[in-house]
Order: sequence, then structure tokens, then C-alpha cells
Amino acid sequence: MRNNRHYRGGRIGEEIKRIVSDMLLRELKDPGFTGLVSVSYVKASDDGAFATVYITMLGTGQGASQDATDDEKSAALTAFDKAKGLIRREIGRRLGLRHTPDLRFKFDESEEYGRRIEKIIDELGIERTPMEKPMSTTLQITDALHAAETIRIFPHENMDGDTLGSSVALCLALRETGKDCSVIVNEKIPDNIAFIEYGCVERVDSNDMRQEAELSDPEESAYNGATYEGYDLAVLMDVGETARITGRKDLFSNGFRTMCIDHHVSSRPVYDYNLIDISASATGELIYGIIRAMGVRISVQISTAIYVGIITDTGRFQYSNTTARALKIAAELLEAGVQPNEVSTEVYQNVRIEKMLLENAVMSTMEMVANGKGVVAYMTRDMLEGAGSIEEETEGIAEKLRGIRGVEVSVFARETEDGRTKGSLRSKHYYDIAQLATRFGGGGHVRAAGFTSEKPLAEVVAEVKKALEETL
Repeated sequence: MRNNRHYRGGRIGEEIKRIVSDMLLRELKDPGFTGLVSVSYVKASDDGAFATVYITMLGTGQGASQDATDDEKSAALTAFDKAKGLIRREIGRRLGLRHTPDLRFKFDESEEYGRRIEKIIDELGIERTPMEKPMSTTLQITDALHAAETIRIFPHENMDGDTLGSSVALCLALRETGKDCSVIVNEKIPDNIAFIEYGCVERVDSNDMRQEAELSDPEESAYNGATYEGYDLAVLMDVGETARITGRKDLFSNGFRTMCIDHHVSSRPVYDYNLIDISASATGELIYGIIRAMGVRISVQISTAIYVGIITDTGRFQYSNTTARALKIAAELLEAGVQPNEVSTEVYQNVRIEKMLLENAVMSTMEMVANGKGVVAYMTRDMLEGAGSIEEETEGIAEKLRGIRGVEVSVFARETEDGRTKGSLRSKHYYDIAQLATRFGGGGHVRAAGFTSEKPLAEVVAEVKKALEETL
């Protein structure tokens, strides 16, 4: 049983935000929640004695596009106060806290101020600079998907099971409705998840793309079967930044409308449609809800693709992001025909000997920092080539490092072919690893994150060690 000493300030605040947001979706059904209620952030005291939950609420008038009235706010606060005991018990249960913080609920006035400023800007006709846009509901997402005829889906680089599984599942569902849809990639799909391509993947070459972007005649721009012309909708999947679709940014920007479907805390709603739910264990959860809302039958292939996404992002239901909702969806996917043993064999028991040789080499670079609470290891290109391994076989090393007894944070840094440095970061209980990733230009989850740096490997490793010594 953990106690509050394992959490400090923003760390426990982020966990409380996730739990309360999840409860608003599933459990808190008080009539006082008449408008669209959400949690903007949670500020917890350093000693974990109390936490202030800041909430926002859109009123029921004009399609829920206006601020809540004073009466609606009062009713919502009353509803939260009545549910405080239930919420505290759930926080204690999920986080394993011996002493659950006392909760205070307040409206986030800064959010309302921001909406009023946006309204004034619109009324004055001032051209906007790129900024955050409203979150979309599942219904708005499905309406946008139904309205589009040509759709291209973009998983993030260094594909994992969630980004590919979510992309393929949505592609299959859209094709069932007669849409022209494909998943655009420009890298090799890892062998252990390639079995869920299901004919949806369209490969483009980065070099060809750069050349085509320079052509003066757009009618001549074409590569690998994909035209360099506009299409109705571009979907960014399991990622919030186009920086993580290197080599495909031009294709993404050619979408007449853009959409982001993600569950990472670092993502921001800056696209035409934004479904970003950090309470979801995997983007696959969101895709499951979207496909159900679309009214498309959940086939075995769709189920398998989503299941791969959920099991890989929850670490086979071992990570702290595993929720009752994730398990319920997994059960429904099994009922739809998923064969869990076959999937696990493909994903987790399909390793080349070269991967093991590489892992041995990486483990020899391990260095413990912060009195054993952190571990850092790295991989050079020479190590990769010496083992006869390939880039995708570095997957999972950060998790193995995290498994060392007493380690809270693990960092695995690797040198890329073009001299950059990529980092995979993991934490066990309390350390917000996404915050560390942002210091190096990355982001991700509280317990799993990553970054790409232009700096050389040795310099990044030294900076990571220093950062861990300062923060752990």
C-alpha cells in the first residue's frame, strides 16, 4: 500500500484530474451536472493534505456554446460536494493512498476569461494566430468522418501497437461505410505488430515526398500511388504534434480539414477537430467509442487492431493507466472474436536473437543515478550494427530498465542514423515523466514519454543524468 509521500504537488494533481475526469464520464450522474462539465487542472498541496479541483462548465443554452449561468455553477458545485466522499474513496482506491487528500471544488475563472476574449476577437473580426481550439465530442468527430469522402490517417513515427492499431481500426470502419481511406506511413512497421496492417497501410517515401513538394506543377506531383493533392480530412492518430510525423507533414497539411485523436497529456487541441482524452488508457479506447457511435459492426479485424493498441499501451494490463473501462472494452473485443493467445504470441513472443544481443550491449551501459532511483542506458549506431539489429528492436528496453528494484525512473537514449538522439522515458509510481520529456522537446504520459533531440547522444545522456539528480 502506497501513501501520500510517494506523490508531490503536480504529480498527485495530475492523477486526481484523470480520475475525476473519468468519473464524470462514467459515474457522476447528478442532475446538477446539466452543462458540459470538465476538469481543467488540479492543484495539490505538497504534503498531500488537500487538493483544489478547478472545473469549467459550458451552459445548456445555444448548443452548450455559452458560459454556465450562476445557477448552473451553483448546482454543479453542490453536486460535487455531494459526491466528494465517493470521489475521495475512488482516488484512494485507484492510487492506493493511505490518506486521501481533502477536496475543494472551484470554477476556473481563467477558462471563462479566455472564452470571453475569443468571443471579442471574433466580433471584431481580428485574424487569429494559431491557438487552441475547443475539444470535440465523439458525436462531432463521427459527424466529421461521415461528412468526408477522402480520409488519410497519420500514425506517429516509431510506431507502436496503439498508433497503428487505432489507425487501422478506424480505416477499416471507414471503408465499411464506403469512404476512400488509408493509413499513411513512411517507415517499416515493427514485425511484431505488422500482422494488423489488414491492407490499410499505404507507404510513401520521404525522399520522394521532399522532391514532389518542390515541383511547380501540382498535377505532376504523385508518389507511390498517393497524390500530392488535397483531400477532405487528415487525421493525426495517437499524437498531438506534426513534429512526430516526420516526412509526412506536407501530406497532412494537404487535408482540407484536420483532426487529432489522442490520449496524451502533452497534446493540445489546435486542429479543426480535437478528441484528446487523457483519462483513456489508449487511443484505441477512443477509436472503439467512435466506431460504435458510427454504427459500424466491430469485426474481428477491427477488434484485433484495437486490442493490440490497448494491451501494448497498458503493458498487458499491468500499468497504472489500466482502468475498469479498458478491461470492459477488452472483454467486449474478445466477445467480438479476438484471440488473446494468438495476439500475445505475435506481439510478445516474436523476438529475433539480434534483439537479445542488442539488449545485452545496452545493459552494459547502464548507470544508476539519484541514489539508485534512476537508471540511464544508451545505444550508439555502432552497437546497433554490431548486434545485427534494427531500430524497431529497441522497443521495450526502457520498460526492462524500469523493472530494476528500487528504480523509479528509467531513461533509454539511442543515437539515430542522422545523428539525432531519441529518448524513451518510464516511471513507476510518482514521477511525472512527461514533464521531464518536455525539457528535451518531447512529451507523452505521466508514466511513459519520449523525446527527439538535435543534440548528440553523449550530450543528451549527460543532461538527462543531471536532470534526474536534480528532480528525483
